[in-house]
Amino acid sequence: MKNIKVGDTVYHNYQMSNRGIVQEVYNVKTFYSNSAGTFVKSRRVKFLSELDGKIYDFKIEDVVKDN
Repeated sequence: MKNIKVGDTVYHNYQMSNRGIVQEVYNVKTFYSNSAGTFVKSRRVKFLSELDGKIYDFKIEDVVKDN
């Protein structure tokens, strides 16, 4: 589990020039699961991009925290 919180600087995995500051971290209810497991909430991140000033919404697995 990633420890990303509001105010952290993050990069998008597939476009490392898209860097921004986290505005919100939230959970989304899922409507799918594997046959043996339970329903797990997926975590998402909204961040304000320094590249173009837009707010992007990605799965938490698709962002990398800047140290």
